[in-house]
Amino acid sequence: MEVILLKITAILYLVAAVSYVFYVAFRNANSRIPAVALGAGFTVHSAALAAHFLREGYPAVTQLSDALSFKSWLMIAAYLVIQLKYSVNVLGCIVTPLAFLMSLAGFAFGSQGAEVPPALKTFWLPLHVTLASLGNAVFALAFAVSLMYLAQERRLKHKKVTALMKRLPSLESLDRLNSVLLFWGFPFMTLGIITGSIWAGIHWGDYWSWDPRQITSGLAWLFYGALLHGRVTAGLRGRKAALLTVFGFVVVLGYFLWGDALFPSRHGGRFD
Repeated sequence: MEVILLKITAILYLVAAVSYVFYVAFRNANSRIPAVALGAGFTVHSAALAAHFLREGYPAVTQLSDALSFKSWLMIAAYLVIQLKYSVNVLGCIVTPLAFLMSLAGFAFGSQGAEVPPALKTFWLPLHVTLASLGNAVFALAFAVSLMYLAQERRLKHKKVTALMKRLPSLESLDRLNSVLLFWGFPFMTLGIITGSIWAGIHWGDYWSWDPRQITSGLAWLFYGALLHGRVTAGLRGRKAALLTVFGFVVVLGYFLWGDALFPSRHGGRFD
């Protein structure tokens, strides 16, 4: 049942992604298909995650395939919140294909690693993973907004006018939204690292054991902290801020997908 719901979710995200592209390309402002498809996909996705929780007694976050699905669900949830406040439909052109690919990748990776030991089935599991994943989900939106900023800047620089580019918000609006998303994502990332360290201290006896995932999380935290510090104190704006946001998320996403294969750690399905 859960697998069927996830397959339906992937199909609905694909429909939403194609609909958003048509919606923007042909400037069909009256079309409700993208919003309906995305809302249906998010609802079915929520039902799949709820079914897993009711069956297993803990959230679907312990396997890479599960984590990809959970992160895409959080990203769509964050996008729906942003959409309510800022009404940036064009952002769906990037977010929905990304959600579809993450859902598809979840099927491709399949089930990996070992069962979660009973000792780790505590409230720390959903608390730590949800906070850390929520930070990444918000940074994913900041990544999408930065791509839109760079595309809009290029259009203005080369005076290339396309239907898609006409629908993009102004550079000022995109830079401001990027800043808002970074300021929202950083506290979630910080809380994710703190709860992870506390959980490690309780279960493994060390709050910080120089595990590769801990080290890279710390480096990512320093990077985003420096980026925010530059925005607040050094006037870091526009193209440089957008490029750094894209770079940061690409590195974080790359390590999430392949980091445990390159640098084995206690994460990634090994709960020794």
